[in-house]
Amino acid sequence: MNLRVLCAITRHVHTYTMNKNHMKWVTDAAGVCFTLTFIHQAFRMKIIAGIFFAIAVLTCIACRTKAQINYLGQKPPGMTAELFAPELLGTSANEHSAVAFSPDGSVVLWAVMDSQYRGRLFEMKYENEKWSKPSSPAFADTTSDDYSPSFSPDGKTLFFSSRRKAPAGYPEGSGNRIWSVTKTPDGWGIPEPIDTTVSKSQEFGHSATQNGTLYFASTPGGPNLNLYSAAFTNGGYRQPVLLPTSINSDGYEDGPYIAPDESYLIFESGREGADGSLDLFIVFKNNDGQWGTPLNMGPKINTEHYERFARVSPDGKFLFFASDRNKAPGKIGYDMYWIDAKIIDELRQK
Repeated sequence: MNLRVLCAITRHVHTYTMNKNHMKWVTDAAGVCFTLTFIHQAFRMKIIAGIFFAIAVLTCIACRTKAQINYLGQKPPGMTAELFAPELLGTSANEHSAVAFSPDGSVVLWAVMDSQYRGRLFEMKYENEKWSKPSSPAFADTTSDDYSPSFSPDGKTLFFSSRRKAPAGYPEGSGNRIWSVTKTPDGWGIPEPIDTTVSKSQEFGHSATQNGTLYFASTPGGPNLNLYSAAFTNGGYRQPVLLPTSINSDGYEDGPYIAPDESYLIFESGREGADGSLDLFIVFKNNDGQWGTPLNMGPKINTEHYERFARVSPDGKFLFFASDRNKAPGKIGYDMYWIDAKIIDELRQK
């Protein structure tokens, strides 16, 4: 019996050829190409069965390694916005962000503003099949304001806004800058402002794409917040570009959430078409790669009150946002809400 096994690295190839005494099978499973030549039918079929069994095992392992996020033990919402974890996050303080879950489901962060308008970050860790109690992350600066936690799509970097003092070499200023900190197996790295091309001490809400482009709100040269993007290439950011006037109005735009593939953008605005306050709007890219016309996200999300801080969960299942619609005695500011992210697909059809 003549058996020849040749293994070579390949990707995205599926070729089958067979004749009376010869079978060639090439597949990209696990990135390995097997070429098998047999004479005896029974032996050939045993080898094929073994290979498919191995593929099934590898597929099962891959499925198990994909993170299944535990959303603080909450029952998932439907197509009606619901309070998110009110028994955990529904404090008398002002929840001043959406929740930011890491893509691996190991940590969640959010911001709270106190009655003195000081911002502070909190985190909870998922360990041993349960969530820890809220605490300040190790990189937090309790002497300054920290806001707007936002993970990069790969989960390796957390962006946040802060008024903490910047290192030497950055423009002077006491306003908000966008900072980043690396998520490590042991916790967090050392936070630093993003590079001086973007960091001018006048940046607020932000969100990053899978290729590193940063979308953010800023106030350069004027009182109004508008939205910008800055591409990331060769280890640094390019000069920020003001988003088109179809997105930016003469008033206020903040809190951008950009889809990882850059196919849509959600932001808050008080523009014409809002319900007398700040509403969430969504804009999709057209087939030509240009931005379309922003749409009010409608009554399933927006009310006559303020809706802000949109954030889609890393698995794409839920849209989180904050609203002050639930005003009660002794309650200030915002609460966190969530809704099935299918709302985005509904709006895409309009």
